[in-house]
Amino acid sequence: MIETPAQAVILFFIYSFLGWVCECIYCSVGQRKWINRGFLAGPYCPIYGFGGVFVLTLLEPVADSFWMVFLWGVVITSTLEYLTSYVMEKLFHTRWWDYSRYRFNLNGRICLLNSTLFGLMCLFVVYIIHPPILNAVQQIPIQLLWVMNAALLIYFSTDVFKTVHALLRRNKEFVELEKCMQELREAMKNVDQLGEEIPFYERVQAVMDSTDADEQLAAMINKMVSRIDLMPKRTFKIRSRLNKAFPHQVNPEFSNEFRAWVDQTRNRTKKAFDEKKDAIVEKIENTLGR
Repeated sequence: MIETPAQAVILFFIYSFLGWVCECIYCSVGQRKWINRGFLAGPYCPIYGFGGVFVLTLLEPVADSFWMVFLWGVVITSTLEYLTSYVMEKLFHTRWWDYSRYRFNLNGRICLLNSTLFGLMCLFVVYIIHPPILNAVQQIPIQLLWVMNAALLIYFSTDVFKTVHALLRRNKEFVELEKCMQELREAMKNVDQLGEEIPFYERVQAVMDSTDADEQLAAMINKMVSRIDLMPKRTFKIRSRLNKAFPHQVNPEFSNEFRAWVDQTRNRTKKAFDEKKDAIVEKIENTLGR
């Protein structure tokens, strides 16, 4: 059993590291390339560290029952995963993982498949992994253990601060970007009033010529470029890493209206270019035919 807070802290980092290794291997095999799956830059996934310590502490009274360890392991880990997903979404306005495409999921935050795997993992940890790890930790002198914990906590806290800071800045930029795009949308709302018979790109150009939409677009771009130039390079590295680690993350910060406008503009632009391409092809064919 875990006897001291110092042992609990070092076990948190050990299981955070082991969880990170499992996550990276699982995702890297599927993508066929190395992926640092951690939310933080360091080689650890805190959710596995907290989960490991909680599971080992709470399951100790039922450790003699194989099925109780499995069932309670499913309940504890699923609850922890659900709460982590909810809190992180509220804090960073981003859904970091989504199990909606899996059967028997709960709000996309947890699913039966993952919960079952976590239950099996609890069995593996409780009966196979934890005994030798705990025995090794208990052999470390308490003074050395606290020195190790202090060093790890300092590194971990710095990592958390930098990552959270980068994400909060990103959320602010998303809001400002949406505001700029909505203003541009208002400036271009007259595009549809020019008539469907006029090609879309010509309607856009007509609106650009008759309003200050082009100046607004240039101002928006300059504003974003200036903001980007002022950002620390470390911020970009963190956000780039998180985008690779969680490629399916969803940021609901953008309004539905903004998303709809982006999709509409994309579709219309594609249609306009297709029409222009067809016209060029037709002209070439007519020329060759003559």
